[in-house]
Amino acid sequence: MVIDFSRLNNSPSVAGGVRGTAANGSSEKAAPTGETPVRASESGETVHFSQEAQQLQKISDKLRDQPTVNSARVAELKQAIADGSYQVDAGRVAGKLLQFEAQR
Repeated sequence: MVIDFSRLNNSPSVAGGVRGTAANGSSEKAAPTGETPVRASESGETVHFSQEAQQLQKISDKLRDQPTVNSARVAELKQAIADGSYQVDAGRVAGKLLQFEAQR
């Protein structure tokens, strides 16, 4: 199978395509079970996403919606540091550093 990469910048993205039937009204072949067909409106090519790829996309979307910082935990730690109740477990810190270095 040959993939023409030169057309990628000149054609619309697959996300801009039409799901189900082609934009020009012609019907497309049925996708294998568990796959969603997507046809780019200009190129006429069809892409089939497997069920696993669809699940990965959903998971990726959910992760993107999650905050990157746990604000509640940060506020809790700031308060503990400010009032002097935060205790550092030196043995645990040293163990984690050793574990990290062993993985490298």
